[in-house]
Amino acid sequence: MKIIVDLQTKTVAGVTVDGDFLAGKNQALIAPPEDFDIDAMGDYAFDGASLVRDVQAALSRAKAARKARIKLEAAHLIEADDWKLQRAREREAAGWGTLAEVDAELAARESIRRSSNAAEQAVDSLTDAASVQAFVWAVDVAVAVPRRMTHKQFMARFTDAEIQAMLKAFGDNPALRPWWERFSLARDISLDDAVTQNGVQALEAAGLIGKGRAAEVLANTPAAV
Repeated sequence: MKIIVDLQTKTVAGVTVDGDFLAGKNQALIAPPEDFDIDAMGDYAFDGASLVRDVQAALSRAKAARKARIKLEAAHLIEADDWKLQRAREREAAGWGTLAEVDAELAARESIRRSSNAAEQAVDSLTDAASVQAFVWAVDVAVAVPRRMTHKQFMARFTDAEIQAMLKAFGDNPALRPWWERFSLARDISLDDAVTQNGVQALEAAGLIGKGRAAEVLANTPAAV
């Protein structure tokens, strides 16, 4: 095998195993170095006498290849769990499950994405190709599950007396009415949303729910009503 070198760019133009091959204009045929990697021809430069591998080019190439594999591995992990998300959504739509079950699956998928992103950043920080090639990653970035619920589930956190007091006050209270209208239009309720939190706290401040009830309503596990 001979290496075809472009004498103008000092790069490898190709290889040939044809003993009768004639180099073209501004080309030369040279013997490959002992450790020549035909799959990494772009990493080599001609110094006028022999081929020298560009360490930085090899490192950049190794990083690009490893990050591409990380993306592919993450995509396969997400795809493998598609059925879990589909099941959770179908159960929630039928009333057999909750939004919390759907969100748990979404959080698991987001954990894969964030872990793979962190892994790619870790690869970028490596300084030699051997470390890049040996790099392994895991799904280890925790993602908090969103605290969402339906209107019905959210309203179940209030007593009948509290609901009656709120409905009576919303028509006359200009501070609370916009919150109620936004709440009425929302597809679902997030307990982590600042609008939800501020609105529930405003209900307590207005005396429509008892002291300390805002914290109970917004808790992961509400007090029995």
